[in-house]
Amino acid sequence: MSIVIFIFLVPMMLGLYFVTLAIWELRVGTDRQRFIRLMFGGLVLIFIAPLMLGGSGLGFLQMLNGSN
Repeated sequence: MSIVIFIFLVPMMLGLYFVTLAIWELRVGTDRQRFIRLMFGGLVLIFIAPLMLGGSGLGFLQMLNGSN
C-alpha cells in the first residue's frame, strides 16, 4: 500500500502545489516564464509522472477500491 502512495499521491500533491504556485504567479503577474515553468511542471507531475512510474494515472482510485 505504501508504494501506491508513493507512485500516485506524492507526484499528484507536488503537481497540485506547482499548479497553485503557477496560478498565484499569474495573479501577481511579474514573471511569465516562471508561470509557464510551474504550470508545465505541475501538469506533468499530475498526468504524466504516475503513468511513467507504472501506474494507471488518475484511475488509481478504482485500483484502491478494487473495482474493475
